[in-house]
Amino acid sequence: MVKHKTSKLFVLDHRELAFLQKVSRAEYQFITAEEQLARQLLRDKLNEVVLNPNENRISVNLTADELTFLGLIVRGNPSFVTHPERDARSALQARLEAAVKEAPEK
Repeated sequence: MVKHKTSKLFVLDHRELAFLQKVSRAEYQFITAEEQLARQLLRDKLNEVVLNPNENRISVNLTADELTFLGLIVRGNPSFVTHPERDARSALQARLEAAVKEAPEK
């Protein structure tokens, strides 16, 4: 029997997408081969998104695992310098955590 992973439509703005693309490209030394593959697949999915300068919202279908992984990355990445960037990171983290709670079980 094939397991189907359900996904949730998650809406990002351009800055959030750019940040997630950046951190999903980063290499992490202490993750398993399976986690590395999942990170690479997520990176590819985020890189396939086409940005439209006329719209500030981008919709991406993410699985519960991807939402969880992104939540961990956002929480653990202190690479923001300015106050608005820190605020955007905090808001994105809260939205990711809420999306994980709402995501259907696999």
